[in-house]
Amino acid sequence: MIRKRKSLRRPQTGVEELRNRLHAAEDTLRALQAGEVDALVVTGARAERVVTLQGAELPYRILLDQMYAGAVTLTLDGAIVYCNRRFADIARTPLERVIGSALGRFVARADQPALATLLERASQERIGGELAGRAGDGTPVPLSVTFAPLRLAERSGVSGVIGVVVDATERKQQEDLRNRLVEQVMAAQEEERGRIARGLHDETGQSLTALLVGLRTIEESRTVAEAVELAHQLRGIAAQTLEEVGRLARGLHPSILDDVGLAAAVTRRVQELAQLHGVAVDVRIEGIDAEPLPPLLQTTVYRVLQEALTNVARHARARSVSVRLVRDQATVELRVQDDGIGFEPGDDGRLGLRGMRERAELLGGSVEVESQLGAGTTIMAHFHLRGT
Repeated sequence: MIRKRKSLRRPQTGVEELRNRLHAAEDTLRALQAGEVDALVVTGARAERVVTLQGAELPYRILLDQMYAGAVTLTLDGAIVYCNRRFADIARTPLERVIGSALGRFVARADQPALATLLERASQERIGGELAGRAGDGTPVPLSVTFAPLRLAERSGVSGVIGVVVDATERKQQEDLRNRLVEQVMAAQEEERGRIARGLHDETGQSLTALLVGLRTIEESRTVAEAVELAHQLRGIAAQTLEEVGRLARGLHPSILDDVGLAAAVTRRVQELAQLHGVAVDVRIEGIDAEPLPPLLQTTVYRVLQEALTNVARHARARSVSVRLVRDQATVELRVQDDGIGFEPGDDGRLGLRGMRERAELLGGSVEVESQLGAGTTIMAHFHLRGT
């Protein structure tokens, strides 16, 4: 009876095991058909082998493919299950030849131990480091890497590693570019401070000195009529000083742009030049009011105009000035042309042109200058509109 019972239980155990395997196979088939799997790790007698599935598209893959940095998904022993196209570009290897390879294939032999240490720690924590990379064609590529655990399910423990790989040479170039831009910003700020300081010294300082002298003169007046006349003159000087301070304040932040917009602000600034210096002016503005420009672009265009007209007033000895501000679908162009004395090439350092160029370059624009002694000067600023 005991033997008979054992013989009856054995077939039942085999049936249950078979049924479990069938269920597992059905689940695997369903996952494959649903596109939930893009690679399999097959364990054989010798080692694990990664088998990728063509056409398996997952949302995270679409996201990673848009990254500028290289992205990889690894097994715990460093086999590449997935990588985006950027990593393939860094590795200088076709994408289909990268997947299934060991990540160590793209790391120099001397840094293999460092890579192994990083991957071991990455199964438990986020970690980063620098590695000497080696592209598929043998070219050395300095790499900056960051690894982190990849957990596919709460009960599965640590299932793999995800990594972000950046060409350290490109990162260095980006840092250098950032540093240059910061230097340009600082230089532009110093140029602005210098302009304000010159204005305070040359204009406001002289006006305040005249006020002080006038007040002393009033004290020495012998008649009331004489004092009233002097007070009337000092009132005019005070009004002029107030206007100069207001002009300096507008130089710090052109609030007129907020009040009336770029087109009207340009027109007023040119008319102010005509009134103060007796210069004939011609203004043509097209397309500026069709759609508001970005605030920073408006400010930069206005600043370039301010500096160009300041040069006309101080150095050009011009009789007439022409200003053109034109916008089309892709660009904004400012042109300021005078019939003044001009200057020789290489003599533009004192005219604030460096500050103009740096302002424009920060927005991807440019400033060009054409001048000849006795033939006037033309300043042209070009800006590309973003998204065009």
